[in-house]
Amino acid sequence: MVNEQVLSMRRSNSKQLDSLQFLRFVAAFSVVLFHFGRTLVLEYHVDRNYFDMGAAGVDIFFVLSGFIISYSSDPRRGLVYFARKRVARIVPLYWLLTLVIVLIALVKPNLLNSTVVTVDTVVKSLLFIPYQKSGGAVQPILFLGWTLCYEVFFYLIYGACLIFGARATWFASAAILFLIALHEIWPAGSVEWRFYTNPILIEFVLGMMLHKAYSAYSAIRSGSNAAAFVLVLLACGAYFFIVTLAGPSLFASSLFAVLFVAGFLLMRLPSGKLWAVLVLLGDASYSLYLIHPYTFQLPVKLLGKHFSLPVVTGILALVTLCTIGISVALLKFFERPMQALLMRRPKLVEGTAAVAE
Repeated sequence: MVNEQVLSMRRSNSKQLDSLQFLRFVAAFSVVLFHFGRTLVLEYHVDRNYFDMGAAGVDIFFVLSGFIISYSSDPRRGLVYFARKRVARIVPLYWLLTLVIVLIALVKPNLLNSTVVTVDTVVKSLLFIPYQKSGGAVQPILFLGWTLCYEVFFYLIYGACLIFGARATWFASAAILFLIALHEIWPAGSVEWRFYTNPILIEFVLGMMLHKAYSAYSAIRSGSNAAAFVLVLLACGAYFFIVTLAGPSLFASSLFAVLFVAGFLLMRLPSGKLWAVLVLLGDASYSLYLIHPYTFQLPVKLLGKHFSLPVVTGILALVTLCTIGISVALLKFFERPMQALLMRRPKLVEGTAAVAE
């Protein structure tokens, strides 16, 4: 979920948007909690997942991505620069983790649940193309990568629309709405057709429209922590009301996500070390999001299922803290260096430089 957002936000008004960096951690940690509860249900027979709502962290990521891409993209820099930024941010870590899982599947397959490695699945996964697994799920090898497949698809649409200049956001929104309409007209079709026309794409549009509102109204840019609190509270209340009344739905999770992101957009973080740490955790949220399902499986595979529920819960809580630490380490020692390397401008050879002078 959603990146080069970190670099783009460091503009003149970047301080205003540090709250969105914090939100990235909130979204990632929500998904972590969801899988925490899911692990207890699937592996230790707890009666229900008490962190079910955490799955909406994915919806937050999609809305947030729509906002950030619309906010940070400069059509004057062109498609190549846009694509380079996207690649530098999401590809290195995703490829690294995908190849690690491939290696584990080949050497120690018992550590994984159902990962099947073939040349076809590896190539598709590295190219962000999902495929249908034996259980029916449509995912790449790194299973949470299904969200990245949507992200990359959104980037492709937005990148293509950069030819329209300042109107890129409107054309990208129209293209996505057209795809969703096609899904409603022809819901049947191939796995790829159903995946790339899924109505969940509407959340990117909601994020882009949120950016348009942010740009148009100075009151939003000014911010208000009181208004932020009300919106976040409204988001949670609306979600629980709709889910209680009609069950989980895309409408419920999308409404929740856009209100929640809007609330954080209004938020203003004070200065101080605590808030700097929260922003750092937001920077590390990409790693946290991708690796935590596998770190949760380690105690299950290595220690078995013979411990009492309180002990298991404690172990998973400790694993969660360790995973956050690993995520920060990956950010500092892999993600940032790789981004810097891939974004570095190639030096002109001396002869070329002399001619230019």
